[in-house]
Amino acid sequence: MRAILAGAALVAGHFIALRVLPSGSQAATNLSVGMLILSALIAAASATATARRCTGRARYGWAVLATGMVGWAFGESVWAFYVTFREGNAPFPNLGDFGFLLMVPGAVAGMVAVLGVRRGLLRVMLDGLIIAGSLLFLSWVFVLEPVYRAGNLTAAAKAVSLAYPLSDVLLAAVALILLPRAAPGFRATAALILAAALALSVGDLGFAYLNQHSTYTCGDPIDTGWVAGFVLIALAAHRAPSSRQHPAQSVPILLWLPYVPLAVAILAAVEQMASGHGLTAFLSVLLGAVILLVLARQMVALRDNTALSRDLHRVVAELRERESELHHLAYHDPLTGLANRALFVGSAEAAPDGPLAVLYLDLDGFKPVNDRFGHAAGDALLVEVGRVLRAETRDDDLVARLGGDEFAVLLPGVTDRSEAEDLGRRLTARLSEPFLILGHEVRIGASVGAGLREPGDLSVDALLR
Repeated sequence: MRAILAGAALVAGHFIALRVLPSGSQAATNLSVGMLILSALIAAASATATARRCTGRARYGWAVLATGMVGWAFGESVWAFYVTFREGNAPFPNLGDFGFLLMVPGAVAGMVAVLGVRRGLLRVMLDGLIIAGSLLFLSWVFVLEPVYRAGNLTAAAKAVSLAYPLSDVLLAAVALILLPRAAPGFRATAALILAAALALSVGDLGFAYLNQHSTYTCGDPIDTGWVAGFVLIALAAHRAPSSRQHPAQSVPILLWLPYVPLAVAILAAVEQMASGHGLTAFLSVLLGAVILLVLARQMVALRDNTALSRDLHRVVAELRERESELHHLAYHDPLTGLANRALFVGSAEAAPDGPLAVLYLDLDGFKPVNDRFGHAAGDALLVEVGRVLRAETRDDDLVARLGGDEFAVLLPGVTDRSEAEDLGRRLTARLSEPFLILGHEVRIGASVGAGLREPGDLSVDALLR
């Protein structure tokens, strides 16, 4: 909070002082130049401090951003040299303009590194072109066209005068793109950087307009736009988290934010035509290109949504398959693939209240096989026993391994105990036959008990006991 108050006091003090001091006076010039250099260096120092406490891409991003701020301070220092030692007779353009314009690639590269996205690059590029085209349309209508057509500027001066507001168009476009895609911890930083780009645009557009009419003097109140821009960049660096956060779901209202400049550009075009000025060929082509970019953006969004829907269906199918696997593992014995005790008891309890028979089998001689030939042979024998039980029972019967060498068979619909006992004798005879296990012939037996549940009779657990 103290940093915000200090920044606000710096901006307000600069503006009030320039309004009080005589316009064009040496005092106003010295104050404005000093404050501009100071604010740029404060932004550079804040970005450098943030770079030192960050890691990875964020560290390099803030370092590059700080370099851009130093470049701007260098440009203002060159300007200060001319206005101090050359009595305000500064050529335009001059070496200081190189430092001013150096800030733009530094700021853009820094924002992309700190807040950049790695997915949906085509959509991001289209959004950037839409925003840049819309802002260029507005800038051209209100400021840039008069600068371009001014007859009292050289070609180099026109190019540099146009470069300032066009660079702000780029800064604002990048900030608008990154704001809705920033992680929650970085959204305040992105919003401050966007506000900084807008404040710098006020300074640059005002400079271009006044310079076109040859009325700009260093120390004009319009310089406060630059001071505010650098103060906001310093606050953005101060508020930035130290670690890179994972991107979160974008706020829906922020996703529409990049199209606000397009809506304003369309309104400006309507106003131009309604006032009888019409649109020049350049503006008509520019607006048409932006509209085509919007259509392309929608087609890309449709393609991405289709791919997302396909991926979603695939993920749902995989989840259902995984759920089926987990359900099978929860209710089946992992060794034999037979039902486990939970599925056996649940199936018995869920059966209609009618006749129900149960066979309970306990293998005889299993432990000697396990002790003599090892646990691998014992497991293989249990698998073979399960295969025999499934082969000798009906499709509707449920064969389960209750644990260890104990098995059970659920016989729904059996009303005669003798039928269950016949199956028990058949299973006993079959299990007494020799098994070939891992190259060894082994013999076991089985003790079988049969129980019959009549309607309203014993519970499953009691029947098993």
